[in-house]
Amino acid sequence: MEEAATKIVWMTIGLSGSLIVGVVSFVVRNAISKNATKENVEAKTNLLEKDIEHLTKELEGAENKFNVLHRRISDLRDSSKEIFVSKELFHETIKQLNDKLDTILKFVEK
Repeated sequence: MEEAATKIVWMTIGLSGSLIVGVVSFVVRNAISKNATKENVEAKTNLLEKDIEHLTKELEGAENKFNVLHRRISDLRDSSKEIFVSKELFHETIKQLNDKLDTILKFVEK
């Protein structure tokens, strides 16, 4: 489960990086093809920076969600270990009670 979540986070990071590279290359190609002025390039650069900030915030949000899920998974594992130990102790207690009952029955039969 953790591996899948880790893969999802890395895929998100990769997709965000690919998107950023695509947007940068698009802006640069448009600037070159239109014989862009300095003002146009600066305006597009500002828009690109805002996009990058937005994507960074989304990525941080995804990382926070991943950390919350990781903590929940750890908590579930810990609680399931307690249940497993409790079940094991329950079976051991039943076995001990059966042994004591057998001992009592042996004395009663004599």
